[in-house]
Amino acid sequence: MNQRLNLQLIENGYVHIPDGIDKRLIKIAQENINDSLKKILISKKKDVSEKYDINFYNCLKILPQYELQVLLTQNIVGNNIVYQILRSKKILDFLISSIGPDLEYESNCELNIITIEEKRDYFVKKYHQEFWSGVGIASMMLWIPIYFEPNMASVEFIKKSHTWGHIPHKNREPIKLPNKYETEIIKAKEGSAVLTGSLTLHKSGRHKHSKPRIALPVVVRNFYYPKTGNEDLMEFRRLNWSYYSKLRKILGNPHLSPFRTDLKRTINLEDKD
Repeated sequence: MNQRLNLQLIENGYVHIPDGIDKRLIKIAQENINDSLKKILISKKKDVSEKYDINFYNCLKILPQYELQVLLTQNIVGNNIVYQILRSKKILDFLISSIGPDLEYESNCELNIITIEEKRDYFVKKYHQEFWSGVGIASMMLWIPIYFEPNMASVEFIKKSHTWGHIPHKNREPIKLPNKYETEIIKAKEGSAVLTGSLTLHKSGRHKHSKPRIALPVVVRNFYYPKTGNEDLMEFRRLNWSYYSKLRKILGNPHLSPFRTDLKRTINLEDKD
């Protein structure tokens, strides 16, 4: 399966993994987000609901959306939920097969939330490359729907656009595109994920649902690959280690010598800071 998916990734510049994530983890993420919304409302002595959409819209009366997105993301990252999602077997196996076993993920990522009231402004971009935002060509982007129902905005890709290189742009949209190209709107659902490179043109589709769509875009990279964008300005946490990296960690120094290391100590290779 991974070979087939890798061929699709190379051919089109993106790949959809329909059932890559345990829905139990998506449920945990949903509950965490809704609990965070409730805490904001309670702190302001406002009524709370069991429905996330009502809580979200009421929170928008208290905080700007960009601040709310950051706060909600910090909670799901801090509670290790993003780490667990990315270590879902299908996702992790495919990441290892495509970019190698030495993996890290962006810990200062940000949830993307779209509402039916939104115009195509900051939160709903036109066709764009993640490269424009500083994601280097050696890094990959995972797009993961968290709250997603029929008629919610999915993500739309231009096939093979990664082969066009760095596309000229102005005001966060392409200046010019080829006359003919093929697009695909991903048939997303809760539990699915899309992996794409930083050069593939994509945008959010039209949102036709009264509830907000909440998705998680997160950069994943091999920490031995060169940083060809602004990755040095991002924050990353380790996701997976190869044998070589584990050995380096055990030996404890760049000379790969054990003499400065207490070999009796337990090596914890799970980076959950």
